[in-house]
Amino acid sequence: MNHDDELVRRFQRGDDRAFDELVERHRRSVYSLVARLASLREADDLAQDVFLAAYKALPRFRGDAAFKTWLYRICLHVCSHHLRRRRLPTAELDERHSDDRRQNDPMRNTLSVELQDEVRRSIADLPYKLRLVIVLRDLHDLSYQEIAEILGCPVGTVRSRLHYATRQLATALQPYVEVQ
Repeated sequence: MNHDDELVRRFQRGDDRAFDELVERHRRSVYSLVARLASLREADDLAQDVFLAAYKALPRFRGDAAFKTWLYRICLHVCSHHLRRRRLPTAELDERHSDDRRQNDPMRNTLSVELQDEVRRSIADLPYKLRLVIVLRDLHDLSYQEIAEILGCPVGTVRSRLHYATRQLATALQPYVEVQ
């Protein structure tokens, strides 16, 4: 039994502190996911909505899937509902990786920021179902099987959506690719 399973059982037996531990264990990944699916400025509120929904539903959690998979499904539901209601087709990414060799080159820094912005825009422009698989696979490093469980679809569908998403991103980002 993993640590999440034990915390879930403790919560279901009435120990509210166990839920606090679950929140602490998963808050960063939930925040990151909702920020990428909706927007950075709404991430705090959406993450709170995710944990509120999880708190309400956790007494009925049967453990058919891993807790993290179950929680990610709640994230997707909350974000999907929010995006339908608000019609916000944006995804903010905070992927600021530092490379000391490149920090001193203003032209490279400008191009790097421009490319990051274009990648963000291109991901945000993907249809929601394609954006989901890109975010879950490439930005959250989940396996095809985990994504399939979260989305409630076959692994083949995940592979297909990832293929189409990658093709659309490659087309959108083609002008930014250096030809050697």
